[in-house]
Amino acid sequence: MRKTLFLPIFLIFVLTSIGCGNSTPKLDQAQIPSLVWPAPPETPRIKYLYSISRPEDIGISPSLSRRIWSAITGDARSSQLVRPYGVFAGADGTLCVTDPGARVVHVYNEKKRSYEQIRKAGKQEFLSPIGIAMDADRLYVSDSILGKIFVFDPKGNLVEEITGGGRLRRPTGIAVHPDLKRLYVADTLEHCVQVLDLKGNFLFQIGKPGTDEGEFNYPTAVAVDRTGNLYVNDSMNFRIQVFEPDGRFLRQFGQQGDAMGEFSNAKGVALDSEGHIYVADAIFDAVQIFDDQGELLLFFGESGHDPGEFWIPTSIHIDPSDRIFVCDSYTQRIQVFQFLGGK
Repeated sequence: MRKTLFLPIFLIFVLTSIGCGNSTPKLDQAQIPSLVWPAPPETPRIKYLYSISRPEDIGISPSLSRRIWSAITGDARSSQLVRPYGVFAGADGTLCVTDPGARVVHVYNEKKRSYEQIRKAGKQEFLSPIGIAMDADRLYVSDSILGKIFVFDPKGNLVEEITGGGRLRRPTGIAVHPDLKRLYVADTLEHCVQVLDLKGNFLFQIGKPGTDEGEFNYPTAVAVDRTGNLYVNDSMNFRIQVFEPDGRFLRQFGQQGDAMGEFSNAKGVALDSEGHIYVADAIFDAVQIFDDQGELLLFFGESGHDPGEFWIPTSIHIDPSDRIFVCDSYTQRIQVFQFLGGK
């Protein structure tokens, strides 16, 4: 009789314990003071919106089965960001975050109020999911340790496993050019950008180890603008390099230093709708904004844990509405800002 009653009683206890929400009160965003950059009386260009550490922060409740499993196993990390690194926001409301600390990809949909996880690529578990990108119907995830890029359909099913013909060694940042149907891959240990088609076939390589124009020293992030030009964070050369879609070098900007306008440990690069270039720097704990010629326009952020402050920011992504998503890695959150317009 005791064995028969144990499971129902235990489930009642679990359901009572977890209730209908999480155990930690959600921060009321209305209590956060308005944060804008530059500060008044200057015209604001960037505004802080909110941050995300778990689905509840954007009004998404994990499914009952997930909450029961978390309560049974004590796995608080099941929906909490552990060490977010890569972020991508789609036009359909999907927000995807790679989390190498939890070896998982978090998938939120603000419109559908849904939250899912991708923990495996087929039967293969992630070891270090880093880069992330999306096109109309597929999700691309790079795993820097496995040396592969995994492609998933909208339901999270594996549809492709990309190795670039065995060329990929340490794929990190990735970007999709939907019109050219190309996948640009920063291969950090090969000191180059591998250019593949969307099936993973090798097309050509941009760069080689070195410090000259068109050469790289541990590139970590890539982004494409509306014209198709490619922007590469050439991390240990402390610069951003810009290329035409076919790989022809156009220009570069940046140098090593400890002042704004210079780079110390740049991680992510992104562009807004007006062509401004955003660079997240993990040592400065800030995001710097440049014009298309590399002139510093503005920066926002400083070291700390409060809204608008950073502790080792990594990647950055800007969606079609000019919302700016920054992976604030060591505060275990994604911070979201809004570009307010103005050249």
